Amino acid sequence: MTETETLLLIVGIGIGAQGMAIWQAALDMRDAHRNLARSRAARRRAAADHYLNSLTLYQLQQRTETRG
Repeated sequence: MTETETLLLIVGIGIGAQGMAIWQAALDMRDAHRNLARSRAARRRAAADHYLNSLTLYQLQQRTETRG
């Protein structure tokens, strides 16, 4: 290999490594956004479950108070 070819090989490897690092960062950002959306949805579901359980308990208490 000539000096120019060796230099081009080294530069190509460097550019390829940089490109892969950028690609991995983009994929990590996408995964972080997806995980954030999933956690928000899970938090909303948990809040809704808590509300429904509280409502059911309240309704049961109101029924027993009117009967008693």
